[in-house]
Amino acid sequence: MPDALSVSKESTPSNSEMREAQIYRVAAELIQQKGYDATSMNDIAKKLKLTKAGLYYYIDGKNDLLYSIIKFGMQVLDEQVIQPCGKITDPEKRLEQIIQRHTVSLLELGGAISILTDEEHKLPPAKRKKIVELKRSYLDFVRKSLNELKAQKKMRNLNLNIAAMNFFAVILGVARWYNSKKGWSSQRIAREVSKFIKGAILTELEK
Repeated sequence: MPDALSVSKESTPSNSEMREAQIYRVAAELIQQKGYDATSMNDIAKKLKLTKAGLYYYIDGKNDLLYSIIKFGMQVLDEQVIQPCGKITDPEKRLEQIIQRHTVSLLELGGAISILTDEEHKLPPAKRKKIVELKRSYLDFVRKSLNELKAQKKMRNLNLNIAAMNFFAVILGVARWYNSKKGWSSQRIAREVSKFIKGAILTELEK
């Protein structure tokens, strides 16, 4: 089974993809710090040491940028979490890998991008619908794993929907409190988060 340590090393991005990822990270950090409305395209271009025209080579505008950031974050989760974990047949092992892979991905990608995935309400209806569909697909994937654990009597007496929401709340919360100065590796945090969530969900850990 692939280890969470390897999530960011499974594919080699092109130079263009790396540049786009850098733009999304920098823009997400600025938007998180200043707020979406207060962050201008000039601010982002200046931070990236690009001309405004150079920035528009990659994106069409601020609204398109927000959509691209959120979509990029969801695509990374699909490639590094959903696809590899979908090959794991045992629901308990699958759940553990989902938690660890998502946590490592979040930390290596940059917490600001993960935080901005909750800003889809600022998108126009058509784009918002696409993001909501991607999120729902991931939620259904986690609920499926929880349902399988429940069928095997490995899950506590919990409501599946509430458990799934709490599952994501714990993982996404890491982006808000994580501080690299603490010296904790992404793998260590992923293991701790996995233990915490599994302890809240699995019956065998009640003993």
